[in-house]
Amino acid sequence: MREYWTRLKPRQQLLLGAAALVLLGALVFLWAWEPLAESRDLERERVAAQRALLDWLEAVEPAAQALRQGQTAARDLGGRSLLGLADQTARAAGLAGSLTRIEPVSDNQVRVWLDEAEFTATLRWLETLSINHPVRAAQLEVERGRAAGMVNVRVTLSADS
Repeated sequence: MREYWTRLKPRQQLLLGAAALVLLGALVFLWAWEPLAESRDLERERVAAQRALLDWLEAVEPAAQALRQGQTAARDLGGRSLLGLADQTARAAGLAGSLTRIEPVSDNQVRVWLDEAEFTATLRWLETLSINHPVRAAQLEVERGRAAGMVNVRVTLSADS
């Protein structure tokens, strides 16, 4: 290789040296500079997206706090007994004709019997009761009724105080 280089004219050596420098510069650009520049751009995009998310979260924070405060205020029994609340909400859900019996089990539990109640109305009542009040179904027994879509329900409601 050294012999080949010495046989070249000085102008050819200069051109080959310049070509080698250009090639070395291109390799450095392709293998080092370009990947760094791409990762910098991706990082800038990620930071911009995170800033946008932070701005949005800060904008909805007051609304979220208001909802959270409203939810805790709405999730009490409103000074009523669990027995009265179960009776009132069942009647409001259109289950008055199916409501056969409500009896207290303890201070924070009542048992409710519904016969030939509409299935979807019953589930909607239980869902509304658990969302709007600190009440959950501790025990639930559902049997098929005589007509399609009708059920017999025995549910024990528990107040989460």
